[in-house]
Parts: sequence; structure tokens; C-alpha cells
Amino acid sequence: MKKRNFLSCLLIIAIVLATISPTVLFAAEDIAQDEQVYDETYTEETEEYVEETPEAYDWTIETNELKKWPQGPRVEAEGATVMDLDTGAFLYSKNAEAKLYPASITKIMTMLVALEHISDSDLDTKVKASESALAPIDSDSSQIWLSVGEKITVRSALYAIMLASANDAANVIAEYVGGSMDNFVKMMNDKAKELGCVNTHFVNPHGLHNKKHYTCAHDMALIAQAAFQIPLFRKITKTVEYKIPKTKYMKEDRWLVNHQKMLYEDGEFTYKDCEGGKTGFTDEAWNTLVTYAKKDGKTLVCVELRVNGSWKTFHESAELLDYGFDKFRHEEVDAALDMTTLGQLAGICHFGTASVLDQKEAGIRAVEGKSTVSVTIPKKLKTDKLKQGFCDGNKIVYSYQGWEVGEETLKFNNPAFEVTKTEISDATLQGQTDTNGSETETAGSTEAPEKDASGSKGFEEKVDEFMDNITFGFLNIWTSFNGWVDQHEMLSATVGMILILLMIPLIVIAYMRDKNDKLARKEREQDKEQRRKIEENIDSKSFQEIESEIRSELEKEERRKREAEEEEKRLREMEELIDRQKAKEAQETKETKETKEIKPTEKPEEEILPAEQPKTEDLKKEEED
Repeated sequence: MKKRNFLSCLLIIAIVLATISPTVLFAAEDIAQDEQVYDETYTEETEEYVEETPEAYDWTIETNELKKWPQGPRVEAEGATVMDLDTGAFLYSKNAEAKLYPASITKIMTMLVALEHISDSDLDTKVKASESALAPIDSDSSQIWLSVGEKITVRSALYAIMLASANDAANVIAEYVGGSMDNFVKMMNDKAKELGCVNTHFVNPHGLHNKKHYTCAHDMALIAQAAFQIPLFRKITKTVEYKIPKTKYMKEDRWLVNHQKMLYEDGEFTYKDCEGGKTGFTDEAWNTLVTYAKKDGKTLVCVELRVNGSWKTFHESAELLDYGFDKFRHEEVDAALDMTTLGQLAGICHFGTASVLDQKEAGIRAVEGKSTVSVTIPKKLKTDKLKQGFCDGNKIVYSYQGWEVGEETLKFNNPAFEVTKTEISDATLQGQTDTNGSETETAGSTEAPEKDASGSKGFEEKVDEFMDNITFGFLNIWTSFNGWVDQHEMLSATVGMILILLMIPLIVIAYMRDKNDKLARKEREQDKEQRRKIEENIDSKSFQEIESEIRSELEKEERRKREAEEEEKRLREMEELIDRQKAKEAQETKETKETKEIKPTEKPEEEILPAEQPKTEDLKKEEED
């Protein structure tokens, strides 16, 4: 009965929500249209901002297509990614390998190449700005206005590149490190290949537009990861302000302010965990942004390419970084190579006891040093769902559904040993066949591992997979629900208030019913206990005692009945007496009133005027007569 009542309440709630949801939804959409955040497109005739939702906002997010992977936020960037710098895992990827223009975030590669070829002793070396370095710079592009022949320290030039996005300083450093601009650009492209970039090609060190100068979000994350390994780069990119002393060409100090506004302490775009980054903009590239952030032991980099509005890059990068910090965790996965020998790794010990290839060198531990791999995976994902593989001979890689989540370069012991030609007799092979129970299990077999005949292991794996599917299905639903709430705030608040208003009376009713049920159960327990005591009392007495008690109870009941009847009779008599008394009093009251009333036949006494009043003596005589 209770279940049916509860289901009825749920049905009523569903009907109410189904009735009001369309209305609330349309109202929310209308309000959302009224409160849209507009782009920086301005129309002078109407003096209003006009919003154009880019098509890229609805483009596919590759990581969202992975089963059981946390659903990442939608952004307007045409190319975006979030990468864990410690493990190299890409946590978020949207159109990440598409060729796009980088603009000034090119300077991260410029800094990487320069810092790899500059020692600490070179930082205070002064370099001269040549005409060939300054000539290609547009007058309206970002620069610190170096003059031909002006000298500046390498340190100041590096700070100018990252903080002020100075194109002239980038060219000066390029010539200093590479000897010429062309050679430095070649060094940049060579470094990109070394890092594994797939869609990157540079033609200059500053990032001003050129159709052949392009990159992608994936490659920029790799470049940013490599640059962040250099301590001086980390220091420079996190600096908010820097002063370049005056020179004979510039009579005032040059103050540089970092364009990465997420570093500011109390700014509109402050991100407290920000560790630096680089902004970029050209008419063709639109706004680009690279942002570093560190929190809870994780260091992430976010790359956004081709966004219409610098403020959007800051907001979207903050949202993507929060996603990376909140939805993923670090894990150390044992590569299971601690006890693996070179012989086992080389596959020369499959013959078991029949092996004659087991030399001393083959028994040496295969991996020297660390044998675990750091991975970054969703918080609810189990490590046994990861697949292990090898790349480039000594690099072990872990992946999930083909998506790499961590890798480690292992150091292998590599002693030389000889493998002699050996003949194995039929008797030896026959012995192995008898021992293993099947000819298919002889030396060198590479068949799949044996399965338990009972099939229990397969059943456990199926149960485990089924439970994982349920868990991650719930998590995906919850993540999608959170995304829907973020996009329909008013509707969510309205539905939440309705549910609260509906649930309050249900909770009160449930509480009262529970309280009444407890009281009823308590009364039933008391009655049960009382009956039990009575039964025990009856069982302990004889028949004569029971009969005597029953007779005594009947007599008492009879006496109570007689007393009740007598009391009732007495009450009736009292009531009758009171009624007679009331009737008598009413009669007397009536008679008294009648005596006081003047009858209509009697004449009223004539009024005696004072002049006509008789004397007292005359009155007395009249009375005597």
C-alpha cells in the first residue's frame, strides 16, 4: 500500500513537471535571447552589439566520443586541447590536429629554441638590433620599438618576447641564436619534428600572418610542454611586470606588462592557479591563447586557436582547465617489468625446462630503474582498463580505447649474449607434450593464454565489465545533466524550486506516517507484551483460582453496573427537581409581572395640584369618618 502511494506521488510530480516544463522552457529561451552576451561586432547605425554564434561551437569534441570519458565543455574555439604536462595525456581535444594560424603564440617555440642554445652566462650579453631584424616588422604590430643599432640584453629581449609580445625582440633573438632568420626558422621546424608535431610549419619567429605559417592545438601543446621544462621559461612566463632600463635610443625605462591577464591578482580574468602563458592575435588567426596552470599536484596546459574575442579565450580556458583538474587524476601504473628478465623479454625462455638457451646474461633484470608509468585518467576509471604497448623500442605507452593517457621512456639493460644453434630431440618434445597435455602447447607457442575450464574467470570479467558499464553510464548521465544545467540556468532553478515545493509536503507526510507507524508498532508491542503476561499468569493458576477470579470479576462488573444505574437514576431525579424548580420560579416571576401591570379599565389618579391639596388635619378626619 505504501509503495503504491509513493508511486502515485511520483506520478503526480511527473504529470506536473510534464505540464509546466514546456512553458518554463520557452520562457527560459526567451530570457536567454534577451540576455545574450554579444560579440565585439559593432553597428554604428543601431548602436547595438550583434551576436553571431560561430558554427565551431557545435563541432565535435573528440574526447567526448570516448566511452566512459568525462564530457568536456563546448567552446567557440575552432581548435582546442588540454594536456597534462607531467604525463603527456591529452584530456580534452576538439579539432586538435586541424591546421590553424597561431599568431603570437609562435613565440613559445621561439623561446624554446632560443633557451636551448643560450646559457645563463649569455643572459646579460647585449645584442644589437640590425636593420634586417627590424625591417620586416609592421609599424602597427606589437613591439618595444627598438632602433637600428640599439643594444639590448638577451634577458630583456626574452622578457619582451613573452610579456609584450615584441616582434622586433623576437627577430633580434632569432638572429643572435641562429645567425640568420632563415636558419633560426629551420631550427624551429626541426624542433617541431623532434617533438612529434603533425601539422606545424613556421616561416618566422614572431607569428605575423603568413599562409605557410601554421600549427594545430595538439602541436602547440607539445611545444608548450617542452618549453615549460626550462626553469627560466617558467620564470619569465609567470612574470607580470618587467622593466627594461633606458638606453641612448630610448631615454625612458620600458615597462612591460604580461598580456596573459589570467595571471593578474584582482583582474576580471584572474585564475588563481595560472602559471603563465602566451596570447596571440592577427586578423587572420583571430585570438589565440596558451595557458599554464598548476593545482593539486597536476600541471596542465590549455591551447585555444581561432576565437573571436580575447575575453572569450580567457573564460573558455578557465573552464577547460577546471574540467581537467576536476575530472581526472594521476595514477602510477606498474609496468609489470620489475621481475622480467632479458631472456623473458626476448622470448627465448618459452621452452621451460627443455631450454638450452638460458644463459647467465638472459637472467638479468630487463628494466633498469623505474618500472612504473604515470598516467592521467578519469577519476572513476580503473587502471585495469588500460592497454599497454611499446613505442620506439624503449617507450612504454598506456592507452584507453586507443587514446594515450601516459607514457614513459624505460632504460633497458643491454648486455650481449650469444644464442647457439640447438637441436631438440623428439623425446624432449614428446616429454613436453605429455607434461602439458597437448601438442599445441609446445615450445614457441604464441597462442592466447589458457582459460579456466570452469569459466569462472570469464564470468567475473563479464560481471566486472557490467558493473563498470553501469557506473560509467551513471557518471555520463550525471555529467550530461550538469552540462544541461549550466546551459539552462533559469529552467534548472525553476524545476528545482518546483521539486522542492513538491517534496516538502511529501517529506512532512512521510515523517508523520513514520511517526504514526512507530506509535502503532509500540502500542502493538505493548498489547502483545500484556497478552503474553496474561497468558503466563493464566498458565500459572489452577482451574478453581481462575473460576474464582472470573466470578469475582463478574461480581465487580455487576456492582459497577448497579452503581452506574443508581447514579443515572439519581441524576434523573436531580434533573426533574431542577426542572420543577425552574418551572415554579418561572410561574412566580410571571405573576409578579402581572401584578405590576396597570389594567386598561382603571382610571389613572387625578393629578392633585399643590394649591388644591387638603390640610393634614382634614385628611385625618376624613380617614376617621
